[in-house]
Amino acid sequence: MVRPLRIEYPGAWYHVTSRGNEKKKIYSDDQDKRRFLEILSETRNLYGVEVHAYVLMENHFHLVLMTSEANLSSFMQRFNTTYTVYYNRRHKRSGHLYQGRYKAILIEEDNYLLELSRYVHLNPVRIKKFSRFDIKEKRSIIRRYPWSSYIGYIRLKDREAFVNYGKILGMIGGRDVEERRRRYERFVTGGIAKDMNMAFWEDVKGQAVLGSEGFVDWVYENYLSGHECDRRELPGIKDLKIGPNTPEEIAKEVASEFGLDQAELYERRAQCRDARLIFLELCRIYLSRKMSLSEIGKGLGEISASALSRNKVRLAEKVEKDPYLRHCFEKIKNVWSGS
Repeated sequence: MVRPLRIEYPGAWYHVTSRGNEKKKIYSDDQDKRRFLEILSETRNLYGVEVHAYVLMENHFHLVLMTSEANLSSFMQRFNTTYTVYYNRRHKRSGHLYQGRYKAILIEEDNYLLELSRYVHLNPVRIKKFSRFDIKEKRSIIRRYPWSSYIGYIRLKDREAFVNYGKILGMIGGRDVEERRRRYERFVTGGIAKDMNMAFWEDVKGQAVLGSEGFVDWVYENYLSGHECDRRELPGIKDLKIGPNTPEEIAKEVASEFGLDQAELYERRAQCRDARLIFLELCRIYLSRKMSLSEIGKGLGEISASALSRNKVRLAEKVEKDPYLRHCFEKIKNVWSGS
């Protein structure tokens, strides 16, 4: 069996999960859950790991972590082993508690952390038995669910010492902490009415990285490319294939797809506007890992950073309505994703 890819570096953010062996419960009662959280707090102190969100379900858990050092594997081995020993002793059992190794997805902080925290905190109402409940009932459930960091985000009296609330509340914005708490509650509960499967998981690459193409390329360049790796650790590594480094590389692929001369893509009043939209967006995606948007725009004919950002919005609107254009866009990106 292949092992999941592990990417570790100081300051990395992760979504971590573990499930019970054979989908069985990993907590028998509230005492187990309290001890689980105590061990989590103790272990994060030992390894300098920050806990930013968590939820305990009956047969699995979710954690949002930031590692100050490149030590996620050591942290999780100590944490899961300590809890397993406790659980087995207390319940007079032996053997594995968890189903294989934990799963860890490396997260791009700026683009995905806030949405990920909402996904984690909505878990208590994503289970089947609540599927027919209305929005008001689901809001009440997550507000009263005691085994989640969510209640500490929205009520000061429920804060826990081992959870770092400031980063995610800071991302939601607001004049003061109380306003940020209210805004965060509206943000999370607003997700109840949306697709509970959270489509952003479709952006995971190589079974291990959730982020933009630029972030994925940065991870590949700095932590995978040129390193000796155990191939068992690299399922889906082709999805982390490095992308293009110059506008010319991008123009070549776009021009080929649309049957154009590459020079046409640089023209402000290009006849094939859709192709130019795609060309500019791919330049923004892939080249932003190496230079600022202003520098990218200058190399494309004195285009402003705000114009590149507006181009992104226009393309997103068009591909949503035009399946063929979406197909072309994804096809070109797949040249570098290895799909």
